[in-house]
Amino acid sequence: MKGLLQKTPKVVLFLATNEKAGRDKLQGILRYVRLHTPWTIHLLENRIGEQKLGDPRAWGATGVIVARMPDSIRTVADAALPTVVMDSRLLYAERLPHASFVTSDSAAIGHAGAEFFLKRGFAHFAYVADAEEWDWSTLRYQAFSERLKQAGHACELYGTVSKLERCDWTVDQQRLARWLLALPKPVAILAAHDRRARQVLETCQLAGLDVPGDLALLGVDNEEILCENTTPTLSSIQPDFEAGGYEAAHLLEQLMRRTLRTPQTLFYGVKQIVARESSRPSHLFDRRFLKGIEFIRLNSGANIGVPDIAGHMGVSRRMAEMLFRKFTGHSILDEIRQTRLARLKTFLLETALPIGQISVQCGFQTEMHAKRVFKQYTGQTMRQFRRTLGQ
Repeated sequence: MKGLLQKTPKVVLFLATNEKAGRDKLQGILRYVRLHTPWTIHLLENRIGEQKLGDPRAWGATGVIVARMPDSIRTVADAALPTVVMDSRLLYAERLPHASFVTSDSAAIGHAGAEFFLKRGFAHFAYVADAEEWDWSTLRYQAFSERLKQAGHACELYGTVSKLERCDWTVDQQRLARWLLALPKPVAILAAHDRRARQVLETCQLAGLDVPGDLALLGVDNEEILCENTTPTLSSIQPDFEAGGYEAAHLLEQLMRRTLRTPQTLFYGVKQIVARESSRPSHLFDRRFLKGIEFIRLNSGANIGVPDIAGHMGVSRRMAEMLFRKFTGHSILDEIRQTRLARLKTFLLETALPIGQISVQCGFQTEMHAKRVFKQYTGQTMRQFRRTLGQ
């Protein structure tokens, strides 16, 4: 009878989980399964040494979800099972004509990026496309530039790359550097994804461009391991990958129950924009202050003081203090102390290093000094903090 299952569905997930997008999609799929029909799931993650599943039908599969694993197309096509793809149609549509698609709304991402920058008062804009020129990258650019056009602004494009540039980052980077240097400043740049944004950031450092002083930068995907470990940290648009995974599971269940027979195309939108240091509007801050902040971030583990920061800023100690109080509301020493405390918390939660060793690495003169400052600002000892939050 249509709509009724005779046995537990067996679903193959071709889902690369080495990226945050894949892990979030998996969370969404598993959330659907927990709340609705139980499935037996076989997960293929494209890991080195992973056992393959040559014939999903031989395993008893009744459905397939595939995302970011184009090498699986032949296996999926040969199985001829109800299939949902969470990836670009360009990669799969020809070989999987009967598949349904649940994909990111690239137009919504481009529109969100434009709104983010417009609200921050920027007047110059640019887009850095993916080197492979995927359809979703083009759609993001089109929506980004169209929204800017509506607001009366043009958008520069770093788009088509040569075959040599696509194969060799050092060649691509040379042209990208020249392009970035020629842009009007300050400029707000949306990159197709976080990895491309990180390449832009690296190129800016090579070309002597200041981020966010000369340009503000926004990526896509919110791949936290990338975004939180750049200097400056990288702002990013986070698509709702988990909602996408949930919708893909819901759609596959309808196909397996045969309550839905025709291929569908669904979209999931933007979950949030995580604003970090790379998109801070530089016109709201003094360039000298930004240089001081960057110097503290880079050298908080060393024995630095107010004279060092003022010297790097190129101003007197009095002017340096005035700038910090204007833009942070506190002194330079307070900023150094807060930066060191943030590093200290990270070490406590993410390592098992002794407190004395951590204290020195975070720039404190002695372990006792670090303990006193930590207790003063957090109300806890370092051991209490590590024990309670570490759990």
